[in-house]
Amino acid sequence: MAFYNNEQKQKIIFEAYQNPQYKKDKIIETNKTIKEHSLVCVDDIKINFEFENDYLKNVEYEATGCAIFLSSVEIMIKENINKTKKQIQNILETYFKMIKSTELNENEADLLNKLTVFQNVKVHLNRLECASIIYRSFKKGLENE
Repeated sequence: MAFYNNEQKQKIIFEAYQNPQYKKDKIIETNKTIKEHSLVCVDDIKINFEFENDYLKNVEYEATGCAIFLSSVEIMIKENINKTKKQIQNILETYFKMIKSTELNENEADLLNKLTVFQNVKVHLNRLECASIIYRSFKKGLENE
């Protein structure tokens, strides 16, 4: 079951923040590049999604921001790579439900896997925005395909 204690959450978040796999210094912008920024701070992202036969095959992004924001980007990508658009949509809906207020059942926690480390961002409203930006980016990425 994908529930973590505070120490485990901190380790997962900082690992994703310190060792990003999909972050680039500069990406090539296209007409499909998604751009999102925080409504309350400096978090900012440009992200490219590459789908092949309905599966997410690659993602690359350039971004600046806090540890919560940047780690949420990395973890969201890792949890969705090689999944279908329908599977991604299900993960996004469950993630948004979790960060907004709802407690997860065991199946939902398993679906989100490491994304459950962000389940308590709702108690810190500024952090809620940090963890929501990647949700909005992925939603737009799915619509853009």
